[in-house]
Amino acid sequence: MDILEEFRGESDQTICIVGTIILSTKLCMADGNFSNYEKDEILKTFPTNNEKLKETVLNIIDKASNDKNNITYHAERIKKFVDPKHENFLDFIVATLIKFAKADHHFDEKEKEMINDVIDVFERDKDKRNIFQKIIDKIKLKDN
Repeated sequence: MDILEEFRGESDQTICIVGTIILSTKLCMADGNFSNYEKDEILKTFPTNNEKLKETVLNIIDKASNDKNNITYHAERIKKFVDPKHENFLDFIVATLIKFAKADHHFDEKEKEMINDVIDVFERDKDKRNIFQKIIDKIKLKDN
């Protein structure tokens, strides 16, 4: 079953958070190593004092890390679930992915490609794409 299907009846905000967790997990796996540090970064981004909610986040991470679908597939699913009037949620997801790409202190071409694939799926307008690209390029320059 598709990971997002479990949350089909939830709010756009919940879908956005679940989708961000899924895409972040996929992005963190790009280098073939999904470290505990990266998992902790996801948990810090979506903090919860409730043990049941923390378990839910860890369950989503686990399912996403074992899921065979690529980041584009999940971005397409998220786009279908999020109401077009909440497109700022899509911008939040992209910004969060950029944060996670840098979480392991290494921003590589594969991560850049994956983020650009998500931006393409979300059909962000040219101005927003340029803003995201400037951020991506700036991060890349710091790694050289």
